[in-house]
Amino acid sequence: MKIYKGLNSFDRFEVRTNITIGNFDGFHSGHRKLLDETCRNSSFEDHLTAITFDPMPEEFFKKKGFFRIINTEDKVKVFSESGFENLILISFDEEFSRITAKDFIERILIEKLNINSLTVGSNFRFGHKRLGDINLLKTYAEDRKEVKNSDYGKFYLNIINLKKISTPNNSVVSSSYIRELIMNCRFRDANKLLKNQVSITGKVIHGEKRGRELGYPTANINIYNFYPINGIFLVEVYIKGDQKRFGLASWGYKPTFSGSRNCLEVYIFDFSNDIYDEEIKIVFLDKLRDQIKFDTKEELINQMDYDYQNALKIIRTIDEL
Repeated sequence: MKIYKGLNSFDRFEVRTNITIGNFDGFHSGHRKLLDETCRNSSFEDHLTAITFDPMPEEFFKKKGFFRIINTEDKVKVFSESGFENLILISFDEEFSRITAKDFIERILIEKLNINSLTVGSNFRFGHKRLGDINLLKTYAEDRKEVKNSDYGKFYLNIINLKKISTPNNSVVSSSYIRELIMNCRFRDANKLLKNQVSITGKVIHGEKRGRELGYPTANINIYNFYPINGIFLVEVYIKGDQKRFGLASWGYKPTFSGSRNCLEVYIFDFSNDIYDEEIKIVFLDKLRDQIKFDTKEELINQMDYDYQNALKIIRTIDEL
């Protein structure tokens, strides 16, 4: 798969393209439907092409309460595994935000990308002030039977009704809904809807080594993106060259030690290897409790012992599923 960083990083595509566009944050079941339909409607001669944003529009406009579900690296991997030939990463900035919906269709989709088909959700909006919608696209689109591979400037529109893709409680699947699940630490519910489970990837760095003194040595993680959560969590830990392991993660400000920095550290069960400077992936499974300020070190150790035993009980229920 070829990765293009920005629309100015390549010349006009000579091969016709079948395109899908979106943030694809989390790759929930609705996103996967878009990818599947884009692939299904593609002919052998066309190139599967995805357009996504880094930074995302919500990050540019500093939308309150917004956070990423997955990072760009994981997003790229999904597109590659899905068989896309081209991935265009557009930096959503002031200049791009001012492109009109009409110019986006004519200058970018038709002239630059040589579009043959476009697959989007029924709620798709685009262009300056999000004035472009499905109705505008329909004024440009042709019936599929009328669009031949050689017909430059003509494309057909494949609209996916994402409202039909719902959760067990009949909520419409969306990245916003999944963010709500994550904020409420409902990781199992979120993970059922995502291609990749709710996780954080980061490099192991040196910390204050307090965990070792308490009998629970932890790996301190230099994290690249944040979820607005804190507490003690049961997690799965993935280390390169090693099997999956369970662990207890602490995310927050270490109130017992009057911490001033938001930290993520994880105690990995049955593991003592040196993994400094290695990247590890932490998958969130359950929240055990909030962070608590303890008066003594002994109280903290007793609570950590209880957390560990509680985690083992939950793991047994997971293994029985």
